Amino acid sequence: MTTPPESPNPGREENVPAAAPAGNGDSTAEESISRFAGPVSLATLISRVAGFFRDLLIAKFFGAAMMADAFFVAFAIPNLFRRMFMEGALSSSFLPVYSEVREQSGARQARKFAGGMLVFLVFAGSVGCVVGIWFAEPLMRALAPGFSSNPEKLGLAAQLTRIMFPFIIFIGLWAVAAGMLNAARRFFVPAFAPALQNVVIIIALLLAGFLVSRGEAIRWLAWAVVIGGAAQFFFQLPFMGKLRILPLPSIPWRVEGVGRCLALMGPAALGGAIFQVNVLVDRWLASFLVEGSISYLYYANRLVQLPHGILSLAVVSAVLPVLSDYAAKNRENSASGDSERNAMLEAGRLTLFITIPSTFGLIALAHPIMEVIFERGAFTQDHTVASAAALQAYAAGLMFFGVTRLLAGVFHARLNTSFPVRCANIAVLANVALSVALMFPFGFIGLALATSCSSALNAVLLLRGVIREWSDFPKKELVHSLNRLLVLGILTGLLAYFVHLQLVHLQLWDAQGSSALKLVMMMLEVSLAACFYIFLAKKIDSSSYDSWCRFTRLTWGKS
Repeated sequence: MTTPPESPNPGREENVPAAAPAGNGDSTAEESISRFAGPVSLATLISRVAGFFRDLLIAKFFGAAMMADAFFVAFAIPNLFRRMFMEGALSSSFLPVYSEVREQSGARQARKFAGGMLVFLVFAGSVGCVVGIWFAEPLMRALAPGFSSNPEKLGLAAQLTRIMFPFIIFIGLWAVAAGMLNAARRFFVPAFAPALQNVVIIIALLLAGFLVSRGEAIRWLAWAVVIGGAAQFFFQLPFMGKLRILPLPSIPWRVEGVGRCLALMGPAALGGAIFQVNVLVDRWLASFLVEGSISYLYYANRLVQLPHGILSLAVVSAVLPVLSDYAAKNRENSASGDSERNAMLEAGRLTLFITIPSTFGLIALAHPIMEVIFERGAFTQDHTVASAAALQAYAAGLMFFGVTRLLAGVFHARLNTSFPVRCANIAVLANVALSVALMFPFGFIGLALATSCSSALNAVLLLRGVIREWSDFPKKELVHSLNRLLVLGILTGLLAYFVHLQLVHLQLWDAQGSSALKLVMMMLEVSLAACFYIFLAKKIDSSSYDSWCRFTRLTWGKS
């Protein structure tokens, strides 16, 4: 927890512990990113673990059949809003404007700005909710046109959509609250809040398993999504009250910053949610494929999101407020130092250090991971094989997912959302073209592969823009780390694959054997590969290794 800094201006409130980090010295900028990313990773880990229990129950109850496909398509709408608001528009647009208003006009005006945003989001969310409920069935026909041939599946998807649409109202409220807490350097609570939704869903599914039929249980699941969304927002309010940063409800068009934030939100929403837009395209096309294709893509996406959400997005969540504060100060003082560059270098090294071994590890161990986590109940061995193939295709783009979010954050911190959205538009068009081309020879695997390829294109376009706009961007150092970590990642993946083959050969891994034993074997495989990777990284890329050490040390509060 940080302590409140002294206010530079006597007229400003001094009770909001949300000033920018010091910019003097390399270690300050580097340790800021690692220190702030640590709580996000820890909280997200808790949320993702709860999310896996949730997905285990969904797979157990519904497998990869008709009801699961209907739910996942219906859930795609609120999930897209969550990605766009929490990890896209409001995290990328709200934070820079909030930091600038607080820097130029004081803490009270910043709270009024946040209150104006809340009022607008409640109104816009309510209108969107009414429209979405009214047009639920046409919306499902648009998102999953393949469902039209199965009236039962289409009707169920539309009904679940109507139940879950109010979730978008709470997402907007949650995102503003999370943005204010992040600006105050309180990262754990916003990152932990999604765990509450997962807990609500788990409880609902467990109760439904005892009390109602499977057909009714899918509706309980939809209602739990909405209740969990409300819990996420209200959970944050006591912490905001303690910090004295509760929003002051205001008329949006009379408050400084609201118009600017809304102008930035449109481009930021698409630019920040490019991966989710591509996933929606995948599901739209997958609705024409064999039954279960949508579920295979969903389960694979969930596993790819584990390293992406726990670690790489944690780094992005930590670096955005830091870069936003530096950018706000630079706009006011027309001064720039090394701290902004050092913060970017630390975030870039951490992103590469995390995503590269995760990519090759998931490709090597896709089948055993799916088998251990999901293969039980209605989730059969055939479902495992299909989902593992989709996981390998998604994993190929994991590094690009993280790099895209990081580089888009650089532009958003500088209040430039137009360039990322141009890159996102190109990437979406490329994804559609590749998906159509690859789905015929490769089915749903081609859809996942197209998502990875389009994300790579987006990352390359953003990188070219960053290098052109930021003359002091640490390109040389990051390329140095990239080359070495790629070699280490390939070696780590090969080691993991070889170890698993030996376990199968020695009959220590039996497809019909104990799930507990297979889980232990899986943990040993992953631990061995991780130790191998970290040991070689210390020898070959000491700079990235040092960034990782700072990250882990500060995550657990060690000196």
